[in-house]
Amino acid sequence: MKIKPAALLFDMDGTLTDARQPISNEVIDSLRNITAGVKKHLVTGSDMRKIEEQIPKEILLELFSRVYACNGTVVYNCDLDMDDESSPIEPELIHKVTLVDHYSEADINHIINVLLRTAADTHTKVKTGTFVEWRGSQVNFSVVGRDCSQPQREDYVKWDKKSGERKKIIDHLREEFKGWGLSFRLGGQISIDVTREGWDKSYAFENMIETPGQCIFFGDKICQDGNDLDIAMKCAHYHSIDSPADLILKLQEYK
Repeated sequence: MKIKPAALLFDMDGTLTDARQPISNEVIDSLRNITAGVKKHLVTGSDMRKIEEQIPKEILLELFSRVYACNGTVVYNCDLDMDDESSPIEPELIHKVTLVDHYSEADINHIINVLLRTAADTHTKVKTGTFVEWRGSQVNFSVVGRDCSQPQREDYVKWDKKSGERKKIIDHLREEFKGWGLSFRLGGQISIDVTREGWDKSYAFENMIETPGQCIFFGDKICQDGNDLDIAMKCAHYHSIDSPADLILKLQEYK
């Protein structure tokens, strides 16, 4: 390994796991083989409920020091003494901020209503429901709907690549909410993350012992309007990941 960082930071969907799929044993083994003394942190736009649907609690506690959920606005400590009977048996919440600390109920309702109208006005062939998911510090918006099946998800990914639909929606929303202090980023394969400016994934450094210059980031959305771009640009180094299999190959350097 050329550089021994203090910490490796990982996106979840498209990096540690296929989108909305469980983490594989092969990825788990690769994480276990990382050089001793290098901490591992999970930095994702998902909330803890969705994280645990893909990465079981026992794996989080075994492999990661901290989980930075909802772009780092909700932080869990996983560096627990599992031999201590008084120690919690699940990730310990240590930091949380929410949109309701900064926006009124009327403002939040307006944001959600605009997102729903935007979904109604798109040309997406299939709309399955759960277009808006409230995550406290973030609103996750999907025009195809988070209830879509895997084949519907794959069809939408092809459509989005061809049409650039999500990027067009982001441009529209930035104009609609000019002056509101909101950020719009591509999230995962089918959604857009709506949050407060500055609450991108690099916000995780506000509650991280390691400095950006000590960290290496792995993510699949290191691109214009991608939700991995800001944190990747602040780290000492980053790896753009195509799939969990690609991650396994790139982790060879850190054994």
